[in-house]
Amino acid sequence: MSRKSSLSSLGWAASVVTIILGLLLLVSPSSVFRLHTVGNSALMRASILALPWAWLGAIYAIPLVWLLLVGWILGLFVAIGIFSKKRTPRRTEAERTYEHYPHKKGPANHRKSHIRSLTAVLAVAMIVLAVSGMTIFLVPPTASNPGQGHGPGGSGQGNADGASLSSLSTGQSQVDQISDPKGLGYSGQRKMAIDSAGNTYIAYRKPPPALTESEIYVAVSKDNGKTWTDLGGGPVAIVNAPPLVSGTTQGGGIGTDQRVPSIVIDSKNQVHVVWYGRDQVYTGANERQVKYSMWNGMAWLPWINISPVLGYSGSTYWQEHPVIVVGKNDVLHVLWEGADSGSAGVQQIKHSMSTDGGYTWTNWENIAPVDQSGQSRPDAVVDQNGNVFVAWYGGVSGTTGTRIKYTRWNIGTATWDPVQIVVGIEGYNQKHVSLGIDQSNTLRLIWDGPDSSHSNSLVKYSSLNLNLSSPSWSAWTNINAGTALNQSDPIISIGPAMVLVAWQEWSGTDSFIATNASVFIMIIGVGQSKTPLGNSFSANNKWPIMTEDSSGGIVRIGWLSGQGAPYTICYGQTSLKPF
Repeated sequence: MSRKSSLSSLGWAASVVTIILGLLLLVSPSSVFRLHTVGNSALMRASILALPWAWLGAIYAIPLVWLLLVGWILGLFVAIGIFSKKRTPRRTEAERTYEHYPHKKGPANHRKSHIRSLTAVLAVAMIVLAVSGMTIFLVPPTASNPGQGHGPGGSGQGNADGASLSSLSTGQSQVDQISDPKGLGYSGQRKMAIDSAGNTYIAYRKPPPALTESEIYVAVSKDNGKTWTDLGGGPVAIVNAPPLVSGTTQGGGIGTDQRVPSIVIDSKNQVHVVWYGRDQVYTGANERQVKYSMWNGMAWLPWINISPVLGYSGSTYWQEHPVIVVGKNDVLHVLWEGADSGSAGVQQIKHSMSTDGGYTWTNWENIAPVDQSGQSRPDAVVDQNGNVFVAWYGGVSGTTGTRIKYTRWNIGTATWDPVQIVVGIEGYNQKHVSLGIDQSNTLRLIWDGPDSSHSNSLVKYSSLNLNLSSPSWSAWTNINAGTALNQSDPIISIGPAMVLVAWQEWSGTDSFIATNASVFIMIIGVGQSKTPLGNSFSANNKWPIMTEDSSGGIVRIGWLSGQGAPYTICYGQTSLKPF
């Protein structure tokens, strides 16, 4: 086959493909739009190629679908014209010889030259228009992107002037109803996660049917929060610890309950859950160990105690408030607070990790030298290199009040850096941290507590730019100080070019017994974005939970609503645009 014949065949093949795509677009546009789901992350980055249209003014208002149609139709006519053009016949020897002799250019030659120039300009214009029309494929439609649709939480689409959270004040769905007023507590340990398909998972506790004490459940929604089911059709595990001796307490409760789950999803969409509680081996009133199970896509694996801690002298075990994060190569890290034989009954921050997907775990370690003051409720994030960053609150020997602390696990040395004090608010109890890391490699940290100017507890914020050669935490600030109510149990989420914070706000001396609590969400630095979450189930709302990462533009949030049992686990979501 000759070279010209090959080019002709290739051209006809390209024309056929163009015709098929055009007809498919006319008959079923949605099927063409779904092409963007292939290589979604690459297309999200490529979508910025559509931005240059903004300077075209009025043309920018024309939907790209019409530009694509016009480009396809005109391109089709050009293709038909080119490939149906009559071939130039072979020239005789005399005709070829004639070209070597000088001859005068006539009007026909000039006309042919102009026609060729105009044809070239028209061809370039058609190509530009067709390529411009094709940019529609680089703009991922929100409604068809997994996890990006509009659930019952409302659309809440941001406008050109900024982002809107207002729909969260009216829209919510019911995840489940439970009898435990702390069944969704506490906010700092991550209880919500999203898989790569956009499915939403919420971890909490409730008693299974026919049992009186709580086990851990994970609810999943595959339709943007409209409906929810128990993952696996029941609890994560039935630990079924033996009942306590009548009259003995379990550090804030009586019974055999499993408590305070934390959830994370790895790159294979396997769901990992940790929590704490007694069991049939560790049966004492406070013999609580950190437990783990994994959903492998078909079933929950049998639960295990990841790294049991021996009791300390004269007392019993006490391990609680675990948080789980996934790092580079799906390495799992779990951090929690607990006493041990060397800490004289004082809670320390502990760590264990798994490099084989949760099947085996390292022996626990304290992440810092033993402190004579108690350390509590860690939160953690992992950067792209696999370094683990941990924040928590705890006492400092020789001072009053609790402080916010921070350290890093270095993946290169597998050791912990010296502990830093994040802020110098001495003499006041700072508590309940929540930690996030954004795409610029900056840590974002929030917590609650009073200060020298405010006797009520307020949500506070600081950040740490890890790109600097000698990073230091920014000066702390109250994110919303214009209230006399108490703010507590905040949760942070990293949005698109923004940082989101949710918290509960209440009056009185104890959030647990408060009957007038409200949950708010706000964009840090944008006071007018403060939005109360929906209260259609009850005017008493607590324990907000969010995913750590909302950079895809969808904010997902859950909370607990009710004045008494049954309490409703609520869910809302909204779409955002960056300011």
